[in-house]
Formats: sequence, structure tokens, C-alpha cells
Amino acid sequence: MPTEKAKPKLKLATLTVNAPISGEAILLTEHHCPLISHQLLGHGIAIRPVGSRVTAPCRAIVKHIAPTGHHLTLLTEHNVVIDIYIGDNAISTHGVGFTVKVVSGQQVIQGQELINLDLLKLKQSLPSVDVAVLISKGALKLTPLLGTKRAGEDPLLQLIVKKSDT
Repeated sequence: MPTEKAKPKLKLATLTVNAPISGEAILLTEHHCPLISHQLLGHGIAIRPVGSRVTAPCRAIVKHIAPTGHHLTLLTEHNVVIDIYIGDNAISTHGVGFTVKVVSGQQVIQGQELINLDLLKLKQSLPSVDVAVLISKGALKLTPLLGTKRAGEDPLLQLIVKKSDT
């Protein structure tokens, strides 16, 4: 009689992604950019900012920063990819209004400042300054948490992820 191989159990973990900027967390469908609002770049949530400091939403490594500073990609210890997009059509600013505080490859801790924004300049030159926090890889389930958020302090997304073996 053949023996059945036991299937390995999937080990799961939860990951809390905090708000990277202070403001009102809204549904992604309310974002001005159609690529983001139709979730073509990932699933997540948007924030209508009132603050100017973009902070690390959790411990991660900075994998990519756009030369203009309007987009950055973070990789968490559970191999979750978090993309933060600032504003709609922000590439047109050529970086004016964005002061990047980190470099690609840098390890960051939750709450550490990543980018500083000049919201007055950005509001004058962009159709929207909403900040999108997108999960493009690694989450099995995502729960957005709407409402008023403080940068680096308040939970924005609850994720169910595969637990890493390391």
C-alpha cells in the first residue's frame, strides 16, 4: 500500500504597514491616476496628505528610488514589495518639490524619513498629491484601514504573508 506524502503546512505571518504620511486614508479607487485606481500597479490604499514627511511604513530595504523622488520601492523581510507613489503625473515635476533622504540599498526602520515634500509647490503643479501605498508582490491577503492617519504611527494595511524561513 503506497504511503501518501504529507503536504508541508504553509507558515503564515501578519505584517502591519503603517501610514507613510499623515493624512486621510481613502480607497484606492479614489486616486486620481487610472493606473493606480484600477489597481494595475498593485493593491493597497491611498492617502490625501496633510503632512510633508514620507516615512518608512515598516522595516525594509529601499530597492528603488525614481530620480524625481516621486516613487520608491521597499522590500520587507517577508519579501513583500511595497511601492509608494506620490502624486499624479509627478514625473512632470522633474524632482522639484521632492527631497530624497535615503539611497537605494539602504536598510530603513519604521518611521524613518524617506522623502520630504514641498506640498505647496506640488499642489500648484500636480492634478493630485495623493500618496498611493501599493503591495505589488508577497501578500496573500490585504486589509486596508481607512481614516485619519499619522505618519509612522498608525496602521494603514494589515497583510497576511508567507513566513520567511530566515
